[in-house]
Amino acid sequence: MKLKKGIELFLLGIFIIPITTSGQTLDVKSIKNIQVKMVPVGGLLWKDEKTLNTNWNKITESPDGKIWFAGGDHWGTDGVTGTWEKSDRYNRPWGFGNTTLCYYDPKLDKAVVTVEFDKASSIYSNAETPGHGKTHSDLVSDSKGRIFFAGYLGASYNHEYTRAFYPKSYAGGALIRFDPQTNKVENFGIPFPNGGIVGIKYDEKRNIVNGMTVDRAKFWRINLTTMELFRYESIGRMSRLTDRVREMIMDKDGYCYFANDVGGLTKFNPDTEEFTDLNIKLPGKLMDFRSSVVSSKNIIYAITTDGFVWSFDIKNNKLEEYGHIIGMPAQGHYTPNIALDEEWGRLYFLAGNHGGPILEEALELVTILDLKQKKFHWIGKIEGVEGCFGALVAKDHSVYFSSFGHLYENNKVELGKDGKPTTRPYLIKYNPPVTLN
Repeated sequence: MKLKKGIELFLLGIFIIPITTSGQTLDVKSIKNIQVKMVPVGGLLWKDEKTLNTNWNKITESPDGKIWFAGGDHWGTDGVTGTWEKSDRYNRPWGFGNTTLCYYDPKLDKAVVTVEFDKASSIYSNAETPGHGKTHSDLVSDSKGRIFFAGYLGASYNHEYTRAFYPKSYAGGALIRFDPQTNKVENFGIPFPNGGIVGIKYDEKRNIVNGMTVDRAKFWRINLTTMELFRYESIGRMSRLTDRVREMIMDKDGYCYFANDVGGLTKFNPDTEEFTDLNIKLPGKLMDFRSSVVSSKNIIYAITTDGFVWSFDIKNNKLEEYGHIIGMPAQGHYTPNIALDEEWGRLYFLAGNHGGPILEEALELVTILDLKQKKFHWIGKIEGVEGCFGALVAKDHSVYFSSFGHLYENNKVELGKDGKPTTRPYLIKYNPPVTLN
């Protein structure tokens, strides 16, 4: 494989004036609890118990209308989740950490397990080597319905930043493509050794997969036609906040975008391989993006790590700010998910999940931003959800959230052996109202 290193930065001499809309503030006393359908991730049984308990990935809809999601056991060399002992690592066939890829068929109201990450990637997880205890990146469907996914280590944080040698540490996130029509699994290898993958974007026009690692924020690209690997220096690194390299953007033309150290966006040209700093300032204290979606008109919609929603019209160089997700900037309200319904003119969020200065009363809040009225609608709180890291709007306007937390089935919470609610990864299905009051 060929390697290419180095970054050249060019300053774009275009001054972009942001458009700011008036803010709203959530009335905490008005929050209602709502019930939604939860579809658990399947597979990975051990000693007749479910081992899956985590979900950190984005989700995708394939051309046949199936919703693809995943879940991991979060096992790793530093920590074991659930009721088991570390000695189980010698007996479990997948050792320390594994993840399953599933799909939900809304026509049949059925979920199916398809692939185990460790088996697909040929990573031999055992007593000393972490496996793919979770996936922390995108699930991507191409026009033929083939699904791209990538690995990430579980609770093995002592290994994540060590640059340690294999097999004493994580081998690295593998890039896999699965064809559900033929059940063919293609392993494209580990683009960056020892690095978990936090983002993958497929440029179908060029047949290139773009990706990023977590610990060193390394941007890489694989040309699947020539099987060339291109690596670049650290990009997407934000000095304002450590351990938050979790996201990259690719627009409809294959250009990639990264948050940079000066609070703006760095743009990557896939044809010239040039990096350009755009002359914009993103909203909020952290001035970044934690989750994003791109419209068919090439408008980027995103939310920052501290909860500010913004859009960037690439063609017209227009940045627009929509305000804070709950109208309380001091609360932060970390929300790493976003979904777009272009036809109805809405953005959907499951607001306030996983860490940070979060307002507890407003956790797991289904939030709709009406893009036409520039108005937030806070629909209700979903009981039991601990985190949500992916969302999408299906062709029929149904909204899906990739979540983990307490699992409710038939209005009853699943209990573990200890009689307490267990933590499970699952897909949430939400049917939004046609009109917003």
